[in-house]
Amino acid sequence: MLSNLLVKRARLFNKVMQCKILGQRSPVVAYLLLTDRCNMHCRYCFVDTTKKRKELSTQEWKQLIDEIFTMGCRMICLMGGEPLLHPDIEEIIGHIQSKKIICDMTTNGILVPKMINVVKKINSLMVSLDGDEVANDANRGKGSFKYALDAIKIARENGVVVRINAVMTKQSQNSLEFLLNLADKFDLYVTFAITAEFLCEDIVRAEEVTLSDGEIKNVFIKLKKLRQQGRRVLFSQAALDYVINYPLPYNKIIFQDDIEHRKFYKNKCPFGNTMFYVDANGDLYPCAALWNTDHFQPMNILKDGFQKAWDNMARLRCLTCFCPGVPEWNRIMSLRGLTDGLLVTLKQTFSRRVKNQITNNI
Repeated sequence: MLSNLLVKRARLFNKVMQCKILGQRSPVVAYLLLTDRCNMHCRYCFVDTTKKRKELSTQEWKQLIDEIFTMGCRMICLMGGEPLLHPDIEEIIGHIQSKKIICDMTTNGILVPKMINVVKKINSLMVSLDGDEVANDANRGKGSFKYALDAIKIARENGVVVRINAVMTKQSQNSLEFLLNLADKFDLYVTFAITAEFLCEDIVRAEEVTLSDGEIKNVFIKLKKLRQQGRRVLFSQAALDYVINYPLPYNKIIFQDDIEHRKFYKNKCPFGNTMFYVDANGDLYPCAALWNTDHFQPMNILKDGFQKAWDNMARLRCLTCFCPGVPEWNRIMSLRGLTDGLLVTLKQTFSRRVKNQITNNI
């Protein structure tokens, strides 16, 4: 499975480069939110898991996978809610793998020990872990730290490629070195995110979670220094500099008609051009930054068809935003980016199986 990852990522990089060289729009990377159901209640989640609505059936998900594969899809990340709560998750993974598409998954970790034989069938696992136990549980609920840590342990013991994704909040902003020490122990990498427009009508509670612009900048300045020290930050220096130098408040988007700021980033945003999200009900979005805003109205693949919903994202008003994934994915389409991506893939492919005994002192 690990050597498979190297081949699949080579196919992904090749397709992304093809889109850049030929100026094509193609749904290369898909984030599928399989279900609204979740067994955790994170304070900053941008997905409304309280909705009771009709979700795509397993057959409809498989038909979508078939369609986007023929249009150029080479990577799928399964999300939720919690994707392991989907009753047919193993069948969906099997269908993705039959297309030789990269199959990644984002999870809170609760069900990973119980479903490790299913998890071993994906290509890589992203576990949500925001910081040490106090910080993480403040963000994601009591006991969530232990669930995530147990998931990482058993996944690494079974040779699964894992990375940690940490959302930086007022509670977790001081956990950078803790997370990177954990990365050293488990032979993995860490990505760091800031909150999108999450679902919270309580302004006071939102302010208790969300970092100020100054705090966000300080986090990424620290990450840049830590990366320069050789720590396992899975962002390039260019991506970190992009966030540090972002010219607007971090919750603001730079739009195409913003003459003053449009020079900040001259490349085309990959979201909506080679990357997209599909909600559990079939709504198609370019990215999380446009999820809970009035700047974009999604179309639905069941009502409108995938092609029409995909075309709906062809002329977005926005130019770029705070997301470090914007410059990072574009960087992949350069010689240096391809080289760095290959190096990371090789390290992940040949990373050691971490034994349980080295983690007892965490």
